[in-house]
Amino acid sequence: MSRGNNLHMPRLSQIGIYVKDMEAAVSRYQQVFGIGPWLVLEGETAYCMDRGCEVTVKGRIAMGYSGGVQLELINIVEGNNLYLDTLGGREEGLHHLGFEVDNLEERLLACREAGIEVLQRGTLKQLGMTIDYAYLDTLDSVGVILEFIQTRFLGFKARQSPWLLKPLARIQERFGFPPGRA
Repeated sequence: MSRGNNLHMPRLSQIGIYVKDMEAAVSRYQQVFGIGPWLVLEGETAYCMDRGCEVTVKGRIAMGYSGGVQLELINIVEGNNLYLDTLGGREEGLHHLGFEVDNLEERLLACREAGIEVLQRGTLKQLGMTIDYAYLDTLDSVGVILEFIQTRFLGFKARQSPWLLKPLARIQERFGFPPGRA
């Protein structure tokens, strides 16, 4: 990484944690830590470039909040598993710190100029949301992967904030767990 470059990171918005068992993890975080409600999504990437190769990744994510910070629980059920590949032999644990951005392309250009490569870049589409993300190759330099997240809801720029996701999670709770594919 080049010295002297400052990426002016936005406010931390997400902590990504890889889990082996989604139902057990959601239950544990709700019962022990009081975090919830959880919006649980499952499906596959609309687009994903993983370490230079186009792939399809199928998995589940659960999103809940502790204050204004989103906890994202991740479980991959099929496809390349960057999460396990970067956990240093552990089966669960902290994977990334996420930062919401307005212009993903601009942020990635600044990263390239700073000598930071992209490990994985993808697009998820669920419940009217389009989430474009990029995991940065920062494990060796800062000890954890950093992620940029750009979200659109019904085509408009949006933030993955509690006011957007908590009502969806409550609706989902009412109709049962696990969710169907959206």
